[in-house]
Amino acid sequence: MRTRQRFRAAVAALPLLLAVAGCESGAEKADGPGSDGATPTASASRLSVFDVPVQKQPAAAGSVLADSGTARFTTTVTYTTAGGRAVERTTGVLDWRKDAARAERVRQVPAGFPAAVADDLGLTPGLTERHRFAVEGNEVGYLPEGGTWLRYAASDPKEFADAAGGLLDHAGDAAPWGRTLAEVLKVSFALDDEALPGGGRRYRTQVDGLTARSALPSAVAGRVDGQGPTQSVVVDLDRQGRLVRAEADFGKLLAELHGGGGLTGLTGLRVELALTGHGGPVTALVPATERFEAAKSVLTAIGEVKPGACASTDTGLGHAGLVRVVPCGGDADLRVFGQQRIDETVRNADPEGLGDRFAADRCRDDLRAAPAAWTAGARPAGTFRVFGGEKLGYGYTGPDASVRGDFTCYVKLR
Repeated sequence: MRTRQRFRAAVAALPLLLAVAGCESGAEKADGPGSDGATPTASASRLSVFDVPVQKQPAAAGSVLADSGTARFTTTVTYTTAGGRAVERTTGVLDWRKDAARAERVRQVPAGFPAAVADDLGLTPGLTERHRFAVEGNEVGYLPEGGTWLRYAASDPKEFADAAGGLLDHAGDAAPWGRTLAEVLKVSFALDDEALPGGGRRYRTQVDGLTARSALPSAVAGRVDGQGPTQSVVVDLDRQGRLVRAEADFGKLLAELHGGGGLTGLTGLRVELALTGHGGPVTALVPATERFEAAKSVLTAIGEVKPGACASTDTGLGHAGLVRVVPCGGDADLRVFGQQRIDETVRNADPEGLGDRFAADRCRDDLRAAPAAWTAGARPAGTFRVFGGEKLGYGYTGPDASVRGDFTCYVKLR
């Protein structure tokens, strides 16, 4: 028996984290001492980057990315739909010496942004949201609004770490803050280049589709099942061979996803990265007033939340798979009204999506039977949502296929 599992949400005093903050005056002196303004490290980087063949220069820059020691960064993800553009911008500081980062993410989503696309991407139409993160090594922290830091770690139990996997990807390989175009630089291949004012160079590079996924938002990357189309990335290096900008248009990838029925309402996806203040001073401060707690001891799988209970999805994960169970009212943004287990066998039919449809039908029945107090606060009124994963089983012979999965029925409260 071959199986495949797909997850979907639908409408129907700690050593962990360093509060690294940039010093503005240091940014003006980031080039360091020397007659040409370059530090000895940067000069060595220039030799190693610009002395290799042009096609390999972006990859060489990726290999010495950490030589600066520190930098400020801005990542921008732009989602385009017929109902407007949503922009997700993250700014922060990188410290390669401590393998640490601090970041603040701001999401601006217009009211007309399609609700179905927003659900798939973990966005909320009509809202501007701010999220704070911190990284050290393989641990990622998130600060809920008005709460204490949640700490996620790669060493958490596998089931929990898998559920939080998208967030843990922000503990990057190329830089302390991951899921940026810096992750693809070392495996890029320049097709052409041009000179920039100030002595830098711009490259149009090519990256294989599988690698390009590491620079995508996790909600999109999780939908790329195969190799994906080759991606073009524009890369800018300064005169010292340091990465200062990268940009990619993932339109070809979206076209492939649309062909499989995924994210059809999303018409454009652009990702950008900018690095400044290379080598500038940063501080490492953890205010005594900041507290941290292990996320695995605080969060609950939504499938374990009892009907009638409320929860908060302010976890940094961008989905409802793991939640904080809280009293109804206040911080609560969802209320569970049902749990459904699907276990069906189908014959002579494509089972893809059947689990979702079975769950939606049964949740609709649960909605009708639930106490009015459980569902009266639904936003929009009268709607409900389903979270769960279907597991499909195909027989090697014969027409039968199995559809199994656990699903949670809930209403969104705000």
